[in-house]
Amino acid sequence: MSYIINNTDPFISIKLTQVGREQLAKGALDFSFWAIGDSEINYVREEIVDDNPTDITLSAVTRVMRPFDMQPDIKSFITAGQNDPLQALTANNIRTVKAQINNEADERGFFSADSGHTSFTTLTADTYTLSYGTLVNTNLTGGTSLDIGSATTRNVGDYILIKATNDVIGTQTGYTNDIAIPNLWYKIEASSGDLITVDRDLPNLSNETGSTSTFFIYRGGEVYDTIATGNTTSYWNSGTLSFNSSCDVTCGDSPVWNMNNVWCEDLAGITGTTYEGHEYFGSYPYLGAKNPYFEYECGGTASTADVICDTNGLGVLDDVSKSVSLIHYTNNSVSNLYGEYFHIDNDNSKTVKLHYPTLMYHRRSGATGSGTTLGMTFLASGETKFVGTSEVTYIDLIEDPTLVDGTPNVVGRVYPKLKTISLHDDEIVAATSYKSNRNWTLPELSCSLDSFSGGSSTGVLEPNKTMYVTYSLENSTGTGLTTTLPCQKYIKVTNTTSTNKDVSFKIDNVDMLTYMRKIEDGGYDGIGFNAYSIKVLFQIVDEIEDRPDAALWNVYDYTNTTLTTVSGETISPVALENQSPAANGFRITTLTQTASTIFDITQSLDMAPKTTPTDLQFGDSRFFYGNIETYIGATIYKTFFPVTINSGQFDTTSNNTRSKDTSTNPPDIRISEVGIYDSAKNLVIIGKLSKPTTLLVGNTIMMELSMDF
Repeated sequence: MSYIINNTDPFISIKLTQVGREQLAKGALDFSFWAIGDSEINYVREEIVDDNPTDITLSAVTRVMRPFDMQPDIKSFITAGQNDPLQALTANNIRTVKAQINNEADERGFFSADSGHTSFTTLTADTYTLSYGTLVNTNLTGGTSLDIGSATTRNVGDYILIKATNDVIGTQTGYTNDIAIPNLWYKIEASSGDLITVDRDLPNLSNETGSTSTFFIYRGGEVYDTIATGNTTSYWNSGTLSFNSSCDVTCGDSPVWNMNNVWCEDLAGITGTTYEGHEYFGSYPYLGAKNPYFEYECGGTASTADVICDTNGLGVLDDVSKSVSLIHYTNNSVSNLYGEYFHIDNDNSKTVKLHYPTLMYHRRSGATGSGTTLGMTFLASGETKFVGTSEVTYIDLIEDPTLVDGTPNVVGRVYPKLKTISLHDDEIVAATSYKSNRNWTLPELSCSLDSFSGGSSTGVLEPNKTMYVTYSLENSTGTGLTTTLPCQKYIKVTNTTSTNKDVSFKIDNVDMLTYMRKIEDGGYDGIGFNAYSIKVLFQIVDEIEDRPDAALWNVYDYTNTTLTTVSGETISPVALENQSPAANGFRITTLTQTASTIFDITQSLDMAPKTTPTDLQFGDSRFFYGNIETYIGATIYKTFFPVTINSGQFDTTSNNTRSKDTSTNPPDIRISEVGIYDSAKNLVIIGKLSKPTTLLVGNTIMMELSMDF
């Protein structure tokens, strides 16, 4: 039993009764009558209270019980004489209004941010991390074995994130993410004593003798099994009644979002039948969300003849979304933390923001080689659009305009009604995948047809054939960083002429290698990433709509001293962005095709064999390693039931504590409850007043009940 909390302003506490809920479930709920009652009024007490108005103890307002799910019918009715207690409701008496409300949701993620969201600090509480600490760089000697000490808590299947520093930067203090350095993920495959074994080769930083790197260990598995706080407890004895988890109650909070990176075709360089293809990737069960639901198809329609200025012979960006990153909140919490939908109102600066504090994004503002600040933000902006001809709506997810030069690119979608986000930019998907060996994105190439040079070169691309082109920045010196996943943005160029052609290529634009460094430069600041070689991947297909075969990519090393200055040094990003393919030797010819080999990433990235499905694979990422800001909204349909009570008419009550003898001057009748009845005269809504309302002769009382749906 519980009572309505006494309120200084009278209000009516409303509840749909069990009968009302049953009728609602049947689709048969209607509202036909109203009635008032005084079931909880003791008029003997009211008379004593009326006679002693200054006695505070006596004059306390009668307490009324709150309405209950199994609420019985009104026990004592207030009626107009001896008439039927049920008064007719007409359609004109009932009105329904739609109201939309919004509120700012708590920011959730792995980081705490300053007020301007310009600086992010990694959260280290055990809710988020299993353990964390530092590694002397001389312990990072390559290979798959790493000494992290026996006192470091970890389990097989957990993930270790290494934030790799060097002697130029020195040892980082604290857990901020302001300096742009490699953030590399590995899966712990074995653990014994001080040592752990990870899924692939670590960087070799043994020559960095004066610095230490930071590491964090995160629990493996699904977010709702490993990171979500608090346990759910069933309302009911599960041995007696079995209910879905929505009938569980918890005060816990899942502080982070889920992420699933989904592929619909194999990555370039997966060769043979021994290694897992995309059908074995960890998030393959989400392929149905990628397509058909969100209509990210794996077949392209781009024609390389239809390009800007109608200039034939130029390459176009492959329009197939080979991968998509799905950001969602699927956790064991019955609390509706994100309301019914994301509320987006750009006019009032209310939108969805995705913060990637550890991403080196190549389009972030800055000149080549000048990027120092880690992190990128994407936000929802623009008009509401539809997925195909369906009713699924979305708003474009774009680069934060304050962080890029020029017009922001669209990188994904926000689905407000589904409270879900998708990123279809293949490079963002690559840089957020644990297996890629990089936390930086790469710009795409730009390609065009070129006349063949003659001699032994006869033109590599025949008429009507199409070439796919991309590239890889690699390190094969045995020290420093390891080889990374190639650029995931493919360029297509079709020979629309009648003669064989070569293909020239270049980096698509200047100032797209913001975070790349040449370590031999005198002003080297130790920030970003570097590479000792650039290798171009290419494959020729017969028809423009044909997809490249993952096992048939040609690869050729285009590294030369024009790029490195001195043989064996790292590549200068400024030289790499030289927009003259002839000066850099950036042409694909029959000679380079003959000298090329088949590209293979199965060894360089230690791809998982089919015989060991628990090894780390693309798509195995489970949590969104960032923060999400959003406003949440809800739609309320409020039905109003106006009730007009003429005190002169409602002068009779069936409450047996009030005298029927008017000569005794019984107390004024008081209303404690209002009921709404259906056409079968079943009580379907019960309303209880926070304090009884007195029916004074000559007064008309207006009551308005409202029920939210």
